[in-house]
Amino acid sequence: MQSIQTTGGVYTDEIRKLIISNICRVFDCSPEEIEELVPVQAGMTNIVLSFRHNGGKYIYRHPGLGSDALVDRGRETIMQAVVAEAGIDTTLVAMDVENGWRIARFVEHRDFDYHNLNDMVRAVMLFQRLHKVPARVRWNFDVIRKAEDIKAQIAPEAYGNFPDFEEIRDRSYKLYELAKTDGVHACYIHGDARDVNFLINKEEIYLIDWEYGGYGDPGFDIGSYVCGGKHSLEDIDRILFTYFRRKPTYKQQRHFYAYIALTGWFYLHWTMLKQSKGQKVGIHKELWYHYAVEMGKRALAMYEKEEA
Repeated sequence: MQSIQTTGGVYTDEIRKLIISNICRVFDCSPEEIEELVPVQAGMTNIVLSFRHNGGKYIYRHPGLGSDALVDRGRETIMQAVVAEAGIDTTLVAMDVENGWRIARFVEHRDFDYHNLNDMVRAVMLFQRLHKVPARVRWNFDVIRKAEDIKAQIAPEAYGNFPDFEEIRDRSYKLYELAKTDGVHACYIHGDARDVNFLINKEEIYLIDWEYGGYGDPGFDIGSYVCGGKHSLEDIDRILFTYFRRKPTYKQQRHFYAYIALTGWFYLHWTMLKQSKGQKVGIHKELWYHYAVEMGKRALAMYEKEEA
């Protein structure tokens, strides 16, 4: 088999053999019983494949380059149990905490559409359910600290290669401190709530892949949702109206604006890490830069206006 470039990394023959071995252990089957094992071009952290076995269809996730620097697999396992109980994601079949691979049942679905009002409302309602789940384990997901952890994995010569990077950094750290004063309570969050992590059809919607899940600011879920696609300021305000089921207060609006910018800042680090390991990121890095800059300026102006 020739190596195949997927959105989550290079799928090699060596990786294929390892994946087949893992699947066989889970299902206690022979390699010949695994059918239609093919890459799925979805996600940017991992290599994702679909396969069939004994009449069922499944999704296999294999950790991609740099994922060990981004993901706490033990925390992911606990989050998976939390959201399964809450009915937010009931797709898990098997997971290896030490090595990071995962098998889930396949759910017939279509592409999630950011600009379909019904899709947006259903996704935001899922956020609301998640954010209301009583927190029994509070292991903090701090967006700035996580970005710093990623920075430590990036070679100095590969860090900061964006226009006006120091200005973005200073503004992001200032927003981070200002956002703490807004009184927004932490809760369980997904941490990577982009379109590719929603499975949606007429009857069901699931939020999958809990690699970045934890206990953190709800603004990071809205931030990762917004940063996953092209959204106008009007789109963002509609998302916030849906989340609060009313027009947000001035303080709520500036807080979530700030977290959209902080999410962009976080994903700039993810971009630099991936690129330092030779993996292409694509158009998303332009989106993340845009939100870090434009929403950062808008949020900071809102805080400074009140201070004045």
